[in-house]
Formats: sequence, structure tokens, C-alpha cells
Amino acid sequence: MSIAPEPSVSRGDITIQPSYFTSSLYVNPLREDISTLIRAFSVQCEKTMRPFELFKQLWIEQGWSWLHLRIHDGRARQSFIKVTERLFIEKLNEAEDPLTRTAALFSLYTFHNTQPSSSAPPIHSVSHIEIPIDAYQSMLTIPTALEDPGLQTLKPYAVYILTNVLDAQVFHILPDSPLNAQNPSKVPREVLLMDGHVVFEASYASTQYQQKGTGGAGPKKKGRPSKRDKIRKTKEALVSLEKYVDRSYVTLPEPPPTPHMVTEPITVNADMVHTGHTIFGQVPIASLGNYVARKSDLLATVQLDATEGFQKAALRRANEAVLARLKQIDEMAAEKGLEVGGEGGDKTGLARVERAVEELRQTSGVGACGGILGLLEGAGIDNSSSQEGSG
Repeated sequence: MSIAPEPSVSRGDITIQPSYFTSSLYVNPLREDISTLIRAFSVQCEKTMRPFELFKQLWIEQGWSWLHLRIHDGRARQSFIKVTERLFIEKLNEAEDPLTRTAALFSLYTFHNTQPSSSAPPIHSVSHIEIPIDAYQSMLTIPTALEDPGLQTLKPYAVYILTNVLDAQVFHILPDSPLNAQNPSKVPREVLLMDGHVVFEASYASTQYQQKGTGGAGPKKKGRPSKRDKIRKTKEALVSLEKYVDRSYVTLPEPPPTPHMVTEPITVNADMVHTGHTIFGQVPIASLGNYVARKSDLLATVQLDATEGFQKAALRRANEAVLARLKQIDEMAAEKGLEVGGEGGDKTGLARVERAVEELRQTSGVGACGGILGLLEGAGIDNSSSQEGSG
């Protein structure tokens, strides 16, 4: 017989989940704080003969001495210590300047050795530092990089710290960084996307250390994309499209209507200027030439049928089908109070298509050969109205 679940008598304690320390909420601000600490140390280091005392002073002034009291839960503390030490190790890379690498070594040593050893209740501590072998080898070369006269005061401290940690065997050596042997393989693993904001650099910030050594991006994420990834990619695509549209829009003059016979020159005023995509300002020479060539081949093949054969009949049926479809579209638009193709007067719209089809039926006029296919050459234009307008 099972016992029905009941609420507990005592309230549960609020704890921070381990995933918080691998997310962008913790990783990105901590990277900035590490850079601030190293920058302050680099500025003041040249003015002192006791660099490690200066570092301890900055460590306390910036509040790093209270960092270990941030979390007490064992699972969350395990993630907290590993991620923090991992971000310090990022600065040990040979691509950084010697002063930055030395400050990162001081930080890693101080953070690891200031874990609370005795407390009530006891606080979880980590005895080993996970470090990729390429970062480990780079760390060992720090003393040789301090041969410059201005950095000589740092060398004894770097040698002492390396000797101390190597004798204590605190390092847990992992494969090279490009192999992504650490867990998680990249940080931040969880990226917070605020409403209305898109984080473009989140997927690249986690590979900053690896890219310095390999010069390439990390491997593609396996498996199906999560809902958050889909939302992020959608927002990135939308912002990219908006930037492309803003970059591609130009001011285009609207060409005025030109009748067959113009007696006075037409000028373009300010009301006839509008903005549009840059592609609308380019004449489609290649597409137009391709269309004219294909149409000429088709009409030439039809004209070879000297008798009333199936080729001309097929051309008439195609014209009738297009006209019927346009009439159907015009009726559907009229039901909604819209008008299709009436912007250009007698040169556009359904009436001109009807006239072009009629010219094909009567085998007279510009549309006698192709009907609707002759619209580019002027098929379906009411010559009488044009002559009256010109007269």
C-alpha cells in the first residue's frame, strides 16, 4: 500500500542550480571582472617592487575574497569552482601578454588555495584543478616569458607558485582544448535571450580561448536544435534582413508615363521621387534578353505551322486560359473592393489583355502572331485612343 504524498513540515532551502554557473548570467560577467582585475594589476604593477602584495590588495578591494561565500550547496559549489578556475585558465594562453598570464596565474593560485578548509557546517571544496594539456604547457612557460627587465620582479613569484602547485599535484591534466574534453565542452552553455534583444556573440564567446589556438570555430552542435536555438536563429535572421533592407534601399525616380508622341519635354518633380530596393533601379537586361530570345523561338516554331494545325490552336487556347484566369482574379479583387492592373490606364489592366487576345483571334494588329506574348511589343494598346491623345 502506497502512502499519498503530503507537503513537508519544514520549508525547503533556496539553492542556486549548478547550471547557473555554466550560463551566460555568470560566465560573461565573471569574464569582465577577471579582465578588470588583470587590467588594474597591469597598470599598478610597474610602480611596486612587491607585485604579489599589490595583487592581494586588489583582490581584497574588488571583493574577490568573498567569492567563496557565494554558494554553499555541494553540487552547485562543484560547478562554481570548476567554471571559475576554467575562466582563469583561459588567460594563461600564450596569445596573452606575459603580465596578463602572470596575473591569471596569481588569480588561479589564490582562488584555489583560499577555499574554506574548516567551517560549520563544512563547505564542499575541490582538490584538483582541471586544465587542458596545451594550457598546462603554456602555464609552465610563464617564467621564461618574464625575462624582460620591466618584468623581472614578477619572475620569483611565478616560479614559487608553479613549484608549489606542481609539488602539491593539484592539476588534473585533460586532452588538448580543441578536443573539448571539459564538461561542459564550451561556456557559456546556457545563453539567456532577453525579449527584444538578440545575443549574437554568445555562440562565439565560448570558443574565444579555443579559437586563439586553432584559428577556427568550434564543432557544430549535434542533435535537434532546441526551441531556444530556433528562437535565437529566427531573431538573428530578422535583424539581418532588416539591416539588408536598410542597406539596399535607395531613392528611385519614378518614370513618368510616356505616350507615343510627346510634344513637350517631361520633367521629374519631387512628388515623382520615391524610395525602393536597389534592384528596382536596375534594368533587367539579362532577363529581358533571355525572355525575348525564348519567345522568338516559340513564335518562330508556331509560324512554321502554315496550316491551321495544333500549334496555333495550342497558342490560342493558352491565351484564352490566361484571359479567363485574369478575369477570375479581377472578380475576386472586385469583391474585396480592389482593382488589379488599373494604374497605367489603357496600357495595363484586363482591357488590354482582352484586346491582345482579340487581335490573335482576328489575326490583325501587333498581337496577331502571339496575342498576350506580344504585350512587350505593344499588343492590345488602343491605337485610336492613343492617336486622339496625341492629336
